[in-house]
Amino acid sequence: MHIALLEDEATLAQEVKALLTGAGHTVVHFADGHAIIQGLLKDTFDLFVLDWHVPGPNGLQVLSHLRQNQKINSPVVFLTSNSAEEQIVQALDAGADDYCSKPLRGVEFMARISALQRRLLPQTLRVPEGELFEGFFFQGVDRRVVIEGEPVNLTEKEFELSLLLFQNLERPISRHRIMQEVWGREEDALSRTLDVHISWIRRKLGIGAQGTRLRLNVVHGYGYRLVKVTEGAEANP
Repeated sequence: MHIALLEDEATLAQEVKALLTGAGHTVVHFADGHAIIQGLLKDTFDLFVLDWHVPGPNGLQVLSHLRQNQKINSPVVFLTSNSAEEQIVQALDAGADDYCSKPLRGVEFMARISALQRRLLPQTLRVPEGELFEGFFFQGVDRRVVIEGEPVNLTEKEFELSLLLFQNLERPISRHRIMQEVWGREEDALSRTLDVHISWIRRKLGIGAQGTRLRLNVVHGYGYRLVKVTEGAEANP
């Protein structure tokens, strides 16, 4: 998962980030409420871990912004020293999904994150050989996609890029997140490389402007979104 962490204590932030990245997640750390609100303008997240007491808008105000202003439904976990029942209820009533009290208990925290991750799994058929998304079968070992019985061989990066997009079907994915998750870094030099890979997978998987089931559309000024084709849908560059 791609996780946003709001925490102003640097040592604790590093501890939480280490736990999450060690479990295979990517994490973007924000030290204050203004920073995470600005971060939402250029990135999307699968899950939010929010501290209550931070500079700027506090965790509860950030949660309200997510749910009311941005209409973001991604799960939210509070990591906070607030343990009073009325405060916990306040956070849950405002739209939080879970909470963990400080001091951090790593095993418990990761168990709660894993439980939320299971809820987030896309509606796909998971078998030992791979994953099935809308008729596209991803074979992890062979790094190829089978479409209606026809195998399509992909390069390592093409496969990772395609899988990321299919796992986030109908969700916009920022160029920043794609470069971080597929290439492990974000830099201007990668921008053209990303565009070329997008062009290749559109052609190889038939998900370009003329795709009959799925289309990979540009979200101008942001990134890309893989969408299901509806009757009468117009082509998108």
